[in-house]
Amino acid sequence: MKNILVTGSSGLIGTILLKKFNKYNLIGIDLKENNYENFEKADISDQSNLQRIMQKNNICTVVHLAGNASVNADWNSLLKNNFNGTFNVFDACKESGVNKIIFASSNHAVGLFENDSPYKQIVKGEYEKVSSDYSLIKPSCEVRPDSLYGVSKAYGENLGRFYFESYGINVACLRIGSVIQDDNPLFKNSNRFFSTWCSHTDISGLIEACIDSDKIGYNIFYGVSDNKWKIWDISNLNKKLSFIPKSNAESFRK
Repeated sequence: MKNILVTGSSGLIGTILLKKFNKYNLIGIDLKENNYENFEKADISDQSNLQRIMQKNNICTVVHLAGNASVNADWNSLLKNNFNGTFNVFDACKESGVNKIIFASSNHAVGLFENDSPYKQIVKGEYEKVSSDYSLIKPSCEVRPDSLYGVSKAYGENLGRFYFESYGINVACLRIGSVIQDDNPLFKNSNRFFSTWCSHTDISGLIEACIDSDKIGYNIFYGVSDNKWKIWDISNLNKKLSFIPKSNAESFRK
């Protein structure tokens, strides 16, 4: 079994992975306790401890979920958790011989595209104003963060590029959409979720496909279900990962 380290394992996505994954040996770390079978309370601000954990458990892949996940996060928190913490994780991987990092980026790294047509109409649910052949936002698009949080995720993507090209570590950056606790895009009656929703099945399937793929190199993937009104291009999921999302938010539409 592959030994997989999950940082931020007490968060929503970490909890989803715990429920979904059974073919890997998962080791979870977080500041908050959780019920991973193999769990260690640890802070990503401590790089030497990260290296110890990776080396002790012979980790081959790190799923890096830890950090401040709030789009409204203040600079000091982002600096500690999303900038310095992400660097510590990446550098600990280099020092420990980890060969793959799956980095939880965010759609907010390119969030300002939602100020443009037709995306602004789609996320508002104004579908009658949208041509049926609109272009999807590609993984290779210009980076357009919509917040300091988005900037921190763009930083992580660039850090991943550096560690791939300089040290040969495979890095998959996942621009994750809207993963919701109760797994329902009707949450808060938001039209945007019918575009950006990513089901629990699809986010765990995407991460599993990244773990198993030997074609990662350095790549950016959108973590979103195959929603009718998605705005992000997910065609490289099948090409690079042999993965096709199963869910569609329209199945919840009243």
